[in-house]
Amino acid sequence: MKQQRILALLKLQYKSLIRVPTAFLLILVLPIVLTLIFGLGFGSIYVDEYGPFQSGTIFDFILPGFFAISGLFMAIPVTLSFSEDRELGLLKRISTTPTTAAEFIGSHIISNMSMAIIQVAIIGFLTLLMGGLRNQTPVVMILAFLIMIVFSLSTIGFGLIAATIAKSAKAAGGIVWIFLLPQQLLAANLYPFPPEFKVISMFMPLHYASDSLALLFYGVALSDLRIWVDLGMLILYSLVLVIAGILLFKKYGKT
Repeated sequence: MKQQRILALLKLQYKSLIRVPTAFLLILVLPIVLTLIFGLGFGSIYVDEYGPFQSGTIFDFILPGFFAISGLFMAIPVTLSFSEDRELGLLKRISTTPTTAAEFIGSHIISNMSMAIIQVAIIGFLTLLMGGLRNQTPVVMILAFLIMIVFSLSTIGFGLIAATIAKSAKAAGGIVWIFLLPQQLLAANLYPFPPEFKVISMFMPLHYASDSLALLFYGVALSDLRIWVDLGMLILYSLVLVIAGILLFKKYGKT
């Protein structure tokens, strides 16, 4: 990959994100609003057992799933910005240049990953201000941050796939919600589910993000194998989705 082409593409991606108000809303505004609503609404309601290991507030209980869901929404701005590139004819113009599929997809991934980092940082900061994430060590917070970055990569990969195979922004939006809704309902662990539903959620990347975050925030030792299995599954999902996005773009993306 050529560094100069990557940098030029990154400038285009950031401009595209700025031009799409919905993308800006989902990346920066929505996390702030949701964190304030959940933190102020449930941060003072204490229960005896909010998880397997300790008592706390309802906000503490839903915090791992809430963190994970914030990364899930990264698929939407990716899809919107990519679809806009197609409708503005940018993809056709790129097809006449030496730019490769890996470079184009890579620029999308880098630009959106930087937005994901900002998003996670905002949520983490606001959560700390409202009393969440109490007594968490720096090591736990760094690992939680890493988990969210890896998970965001998987959602970005799917957003690229949806925008590549869809021929319009509306179609791409419909495809991406097929990816989002089942995970929000079944895999976020925001409330107790029967065992059979948990089995279904194991086929969704959000399950591994929310489960690993819950284990960390509930005080499980870092040597617990479940944390690393969850992280390994997230890495696998991310690799598969990103590679699939590159292959599909090579075949369909520039048409």
